[in-house]
Amino acid sequence: MDSPGDEGRLTMPGHLFDELASGGGSAEAVAFLVRVERTRRLMLLGELLDRLDEHPVVVGSAGTAWRLIAEAAEVRPEAAEELLMSPQVGCWITHMLRRMHGTADGPPLWADAGHLFAVCLVARLRAGLDADVVVPLRDGALTLPTLGLVTVTAPGAGGFATARARLRGGELRLSGAGSGGEVVVRPLDGAPDRHWTPARTFAGTPTWLDDLDPYRDLDEPVAPKPLPDAESAYWQRLFGEAATILSRPSTTGPGRLRVEEVRRIVPWTGAPASAGPSPDREPPGGGSPLSATTADAFGSMVVSRPRDGLALAEAMVHEFQHSKLGALLHLFPLLDDDGAEVHYAPWRSDPRHASGLLQGAYAFTGVTGFWRDRMADGAADPELATFQFALRRLQTRLVVRTLLTRAKPTGPGIRLLHGLAATLDGWLREPVAPGVAARARAAALAHRVEWRLRNLRCGEAERAALTTAFRAGAVPPPPSRYQPVLGGSGAESAADGTGGSGGSDPHGLSDRLLAVAGGSPGRRALLRRPERLLALAPGSPEELRRAADWLLLRA
Repeated sequence: MDSPGDEGRLTMPGHLFDELASGGGSAEAVAFLVRVERTRRLMLLGELLDRLDEHPVVVGSAGTAWRLIAEAAEVRPEAAEELLMSPQVGCWITHMLRRMHGTADGPPLWADAGHLFAVCLVARLRAGLDADVVVPLRDGALTLPTLGLVTVTAPGAGGFATARARLRGGELRLSGAGSGGEVVVRPLDGAPDRHWTPARTFAGTPTWLDDLDPYRDLDEPVAPKPLPDAESAYWQRLFGEAATILSRPSTTGPGRLRVEEVRRIVPWTGAPASAGPSPDREPPGGGSPLSATTADAFGSMVVSRPRDGLALAEAMVHEFQHSKLGALLHLFPLLDDDGAEVHYAPWRSDPRHASGLLQGAYAFTGVTGFWRDRMADGAADPELATFQFALRRLQTRLVVRTLLTRAKPTGPGIRLLHGLAATLDGWLREPVAPGVAARARAAALAHRVEWRLRNLRCGEAERAALTTAFRAGAVPPPPSRYQPVLGGSGAESAADGTGGSGGSDPHGLSDRLLAVAGGSPGRRALLRRPERLLALAPGSPEELRRAADWLLLRA
């Protein structure tokens, strides 16, 4: 936000912060975040170059590489800027800093660090300048970030090696890697051949469909994995469909994405090397793709194969929300998070820390807005859109309330959460068909009940009091006297004697409990603390009903 007397520092105007706090953000607000990321990236690059000079693990001098890049930036500043701000370079810089700090792993350090000279070659190519440098090869190939892949040796050559690169007039010659001769390519011409595989972009856009860059994953480098032509065509078609869907609204509210702000999509063909999915949700079991993002590369996202353009559009909205929040977190601490994984997240089956809840609240505010827009989209399924809108607004508002009441937000964090709350409260006042609203409430309740059965247990004292009273036919002890504790599910439930026939299957027991409670509004009190029923270990439908009837004496 604005701070008087802070000239020379990057400060965010309050109205832009409030736009982003609502879950949305105009082009001006997003452009400010890009400026934030540029400043941060320059700082990180400076730190990396200093460390490389202190620890000369590169195949050449880091100072020499930077001088060559700086000369290219003077000739074509816009090209150097695009390279610097590319997701490919951003991910490499932060990966290298983690390696230098000892918190990441990867190929031989000299090969990771030597990627600086591949960046150097791209800068010189873009500026029309010459160069003579040594570059690292992985499996006989050189990746030129944002441009493509040069295959130097025959297929099947593994490991890491070096090659001498000679750049003259846009022609790149690579030699000395045991290939038996020079390999000559012209990367800017774009024509593929047996030595040159150009980087893909989505047709008519600058957005990369990245299947080549080694730093496209969420953590450690991975090998290039070019998509088959048919698969590339599939992604191209779905991206076109997603872009059409996202272009329909013309305003800047939450859930609305300007497609040109997405810099890169990485097809997720398997589990990433070391990182999991986005910090707010698990791999979905339905038709939504698995997706993830990183704060190291604004506007970049990893997405598993979507079933259609609608699913891809939703994933793009979801992950771009993470990019916006990640940039805000580079400016402001929003939470004082002790890392304790104790909170309920409606989109996961496990407890989450407060930072994970914040990521989810921000992302799903965007998702809620996305489905709200689909309700007025004649090309979408109106019942599906209405159900998703009704469900996500309930779930996301609950998480915002949790963050405001049980977490420790900072001043900017409170301002952000109140912005999200105002958006969601407005949406909760919007009418939807009663039947759809009822299904959404039932789905939200079912998830919460199953989560409690999976993750919460009565403490030893409460379990003993319940068991004793139940056997004696006495009135149940009041729930207000005890607090549930975190506990495992499945095998642990069976091991501690609280399982019964349903305890080892939280989903099955949840269904049975919901059926028991659903018959009468008065029985819904059982669902506030379903772990109390679990503590009585009902082993059959009759035992379940008897235990439920007994607990209702207190409810």
